[in-house]
Amino acid sequence: MRTFLSPLAALCLLFASHSLFAESLNVVHSGKWPPYSDVALPGQGLGVDLVTTALKRAGYTVYLNTDSWERNLEGGKLGVYDVVATAWYSDERNQYLDFSKPYLKTYVRFIKRKDSDFEFNDLGDLKGMMIGVLTDYAYDDAFNQSRDIIKIPERNLIQNLLKLKQGRIDLTLDDDRVLRYQINRYMPNSMKDFAILPKPLAERGIYIGVSRENPHHAKIVADFNKAIEAMKKDGTYDRILAKHRAYIDKPAP
Repeated sequence: MRTFLSPLAALCLLFASHSLFAESLNVVHSGKWPPYSDVALPGQGLGVDLVTTALKRAGYTVYLNTDSWERNLEGGKLGVYDVVATAWYSDERNQYLDFSKPYLKTYVRFIKRKDSDFEFNDLGDLKGMMIGVLTDYAYDDAFNQSRDIIKIPERNLIQNLLKLKQGRIDLTLDDDRVLRYQINRYMPNSMKDFAILPKPLAERGIYIGVSRENPHHAKIVADFNKAIEAMKKDGTYDRILAKHRAYIDKPAP
């Protein structure tokens, strides 16, 4: 026996299905940027934890995905992924991603051996210094383009930190949370040998980027921004920061 819906019932079902779809979000991150995104970390990393908490509080059902960074961006451009969780803003990306307000601030800082008396104030201080960098890392335009700085590329931060400890380079640099996490995770008890310099080379924000292919992208961004502000007021935001700081700043056993 076939069941027929009245036009009104069919219309209600259509709106209910659309509403359910709008409230379910495919959120993606690379899973390879600890401590901000990593499936092995609590909440899959500091950035992912903040994002999923805020979106859930805003009433969305979150489905987490990991993919290469290139596919994060391509999936956001095509609408395969609704939300890219840990993105840096650029004008190019803004063409296909609707960016939130920054939900985290990050600082790119230099790190030296503790026995060095070097202090960083401006790029002129770096002239003639041997600095370990990562290939294709967008540190800062002026730094990247300077020909007065001796930049020695490596594939990963740990290689640069080992070379710094051995005295083979004068400085290296990265996001300060990444520096502390990597040293404590892979070089336990070596933080005493290093000093992270207070003046940052660059300050950046971490954002969510919502695919402009999602017809509700503006509402998702507004809901996320509102939820982050509420989390800051009620202490949830600081509790999440503290949870992740516990392993970022603690040597691995």
